[in-house]
Amino acid sequence: MPRGQSTIEYLALVLLAVAVLAAGAAGLHATGIAEALIGQIRVAICRAGGDDCRTPPEPCVVAATTTLDDLTARVAILRLRGGRTLVRERRSDGSERVTLVTRGGGGAGLGLGADVGAGTWVLGGRLDAALEARGGRGRIWTLSSHGQATALVRALTRPPARRGRRALAPPDSTFGDRGLATSVSGALERVGLSLEAEDLFTTRVDRRTGERTLVIRRRTDALGSLGVVGPAGAEGGARRDERAALVVDRGGRPVRLLLTATRRVQGGLQLPGPLRALVARSGLPLRHGRVVETERRLDLADPVNLAAARAFVRALGDPGLRVGPAVVVTAALRRRLDTAGETRLRLYDLDVRHGGAHGGLDLGIGIGGGYEHAVEHLRLVGATERDGAGRWRERDDCLLGV
Repeated sequence: MPRGQSTIEYLALVLLAVAVLAAGAAGLHATGIAEALIGQIRVAICRAGGDDCRTPPEPCVVAATTTLDDLTARVAILRLRGGRTLVRERRSDGSERVTLVTRGGGGAGLGLGADVGAGTWVLGGRLDAALEARGGRGRIWTLSSHGQATALVRALTRPPARRGRRALAPPDSTFGDRGLATSVSGALERVGLSLEAEDLFTTRVDRRTGERTLVIRRRTDALGSLGVVGPAGAEGGARRDERAALVVDRGGRPVRLLLTATRRVQGGLQLPGPLRALVARSGLPLRHGRVVETERRLDLADPVNLAAARAFVRALGDPGLRVGPAVVVTAALRRRLDTAGETRLRLYDLDVRHGGAHGGLDLGIGIGGGYEHAVEHLRLVGATERDGAGRWRERDDCLLGV
């Protein structure tokens, strides 16, 4: 039989399968089976046509806005904190993701000195060190349009008493985290420096697929400030954030692993109110920075990949606090990531706006508190990926969505 005729018959069978599955796709949509089958059919048609049949790439996060509010209190040696984080991410396929996190914590610490401050302006001076237990709960929604995301954000930021009886849509994913944080800070008149390290373990559940994601996160922050004249000053900081994640299916079988490293640097000015408003109207950022995110993925459905990741899987299954690396990345796993893993690189511009006030008196034990409000904007400026076959490609589609 001529090859051309075989191809035509093959395509006819594929198209017949498409018609049959399309008729039942509505009933299968809730479970995600329809999307998976249609995706395989697309690959089959692609191969029949002799094209390069790559899996459609996941959408990129092209922009994000994070709003943080934190309250802290010191009573004797006790340290208490609570806060909320709202993240809105716009993706290259037009969808948006909204994440709401409520945070809390408590611990013990010692301080020495007395101060009152706002922004980079500080009167007096104080040294402080603390150890805290931290935890939080979060919900994630994925919305298909900008309008839906806007309506949800408005509902989440509205006081509960004003929401009325209209319930929020159920989230697509929920998560909880717990861990420890240590911090050391000092301020004397116009100079301030703070260092903080945090280890968290997170469990996230996808309500649609039943998958669970186990994450170990290690974050370190350094922030310095320098007052110049009155309330005006400058500040700079750096953050290192490392996450190791294991995704398992409904039955607990490992599906994939992810290693994410994020590097962030920022710097800028703290200006008095009238001057700050003038600069803001000009469009110039008061605090600017860059964020580089590197994510490495490995498909654990492959037995060779799973064998190389055994130590990683055990570490995520037993997430006790430990000294040293959050998880063990063995030489075998590193080699496997290099030969069969996927790599995603993202470069973002960062614009930070924050303010707040604090004050207190400490003589070993003390009393005081503070409030901080921050808004951070990310904008994608570069995206490239490497697939499991070692091919690199620029994600121009992501940059078009910025």
